[in-house]
Amino acid sequence: MVGVLIVSHGGFAEALISSVQFLVGKQQKIRGVSIWPKDREKEIKDRIRQEIVKVNDGDGVVILTDVLGGTATNLSLSFLENEEIELVTGVNMPMLLTLSSYRKGRSLREIGKLVKKSGRRSIILAKQLLESKRMR
Repeated sequence: MVGVLIVSHGGFAEALISSVQFLVGKQQKIRGVSIWPKDREKEIKDRIRQEIVKVNDGDGVVILTDVLGGTATNLSLSFLENEEIELVTGVNMPMLLTLSSYRKGRSLREIGKLVKKSGRRSIILAKQLLESKRMR
């Protein structure tokens, strides 16, 4: 099973994990790393490295980060040298719900593509959606 590591600013990672588990139940091999203003770069990288080891059972790890260009993503990028790591930015609940259903029996690259597609597809402008339904 592909492991999941969420790296975010503040408590966002833990909140996402808690929320997805509220909806679909306890998830295996999923962890979060929170980054706080007082944290040093080396300390953050060490925590990311430790959590990767905890969630990797041999099928690889997808790292989900909150913001492209932010500290969480920038520090996670250094782990991409490892072939067993995939990184997807812009983490949201639909991505985690997709992972809860599809990360067993699929390759790390396939998981990365599914997660990206799910995250993007879930972002809509509600008013526009409602208007298009009325016109049908």
